[in-house]
Amino acid sequence: MKHENLNTKLEKIGLQETSTLLRKIQSTDTLLDDVASILKDCSSYLKNIRDDLDILHHQLVSLTEFKDEVRHIIIRDLCSILEEGLNPSEELSLIYLDDQELEEVVSLYAEAMNGNLDKQLELAHFYKSISRDDWAFEWFQMAAAGEKADALYWLGNYYFVGEVVEHNLEKTYMYYKKAAELGHGDAMNNYADMYLRGEYVEKDEKRALELFRLAADKGVPEAMYTLGYMYANGVGTKMDLEVSRKWFVQSALAGDVFAANRLGHEAVEKGDGEEAISWYQMAADLGDSYGEFNLGQCYENGIGTGVNMKQAKYWYKRAALKGDQQAQQRLKEL
Repeated sequence: MKHENLNTKLEKIGLQETSTLLRKIQSTDTLLDDVASILKDCSSYLKNIRDDLDILHHQLVSLTEFKDEVRHIIIRDLCSILEEGLNPSEELSLIYLDDQELEEVVSLYAEAMNGNLDKQLELAHFYKSISRDDWAFEWFQMAAAGEKADALYWLGNYYFVGEVVEHNLEKTYMYYKKAAELGHGDAMNNYADMYLRGEYVEKDEKRALELFRLAADKGVPEAMYTLGYMYANGVGTKMDLEVSRKWFVQSALAGDVFAANRLGHEAVEKGDGEEAISWYQMAADLGDSYGEFNLGQCYENGIGTGVNMKQAKYWYKRAALKGDQQAQQRLKEL
């Protein structure tokens, strides 16, 4: 909703002076005083706003000073609160913060508004955690301007996904590259992936292999998995199944459930049930529904263990509750 729509609404409910303040908000020299006045005048409309906007309201009314470069965010936040208060949405936002947690996010907002790059990045992640990526994006932008690698990485993600902002592979590549150069492992992995797939840049499998190695050296499980795939299939390098397996094992041990399940399948194929069940267990312990389904298969068919239908159903149920259709089907058949 644009400012004009808010002004019209304010005037319709008899708040002409408040509307006048809002019209001048872009150029006012007393921004925080005017924001406080507008919110006070509208207080009766802000009593039952959604939880995410209520948190933002607490943050904004507690602000006492700010850097001029965040003025536009203050105005954005004010308008977001007013839009919800004057035109309540039907969407639910259920967020519980105790008093201490609320105090912490209010303080976080204040420090971010005063130019603390670490707090700007932390605030962006907080907004992501409450599903307000539209708010998070601008704070990632602020932190990225200060060369925060994680902020640059997340901007790359946003431009790749194309939901908060328009999909843009050029910007995706640029942000991943900058973050990778600053040593961000996940950005290095995604940067490598663009060379592997030929997204924005010309496909270069050897360059991708080099970059995936760098990301793996930084402990990125996905990069280790991709290296396993590349050596298994001779992509960007000679096929080497021994090296491939080494990378799959490292990936699984670092927490990659795809690698763990793959190793479990390989163990089944070579007839080593005990090894298979150990890999599936690893994936299941990480909450992976496919690993849980595979464990169910092991207990149902006596792979690496005795047949145990009670355990089989237990693991199928866990996978089914997460939406695994194979597990749901096996439960029906059993």
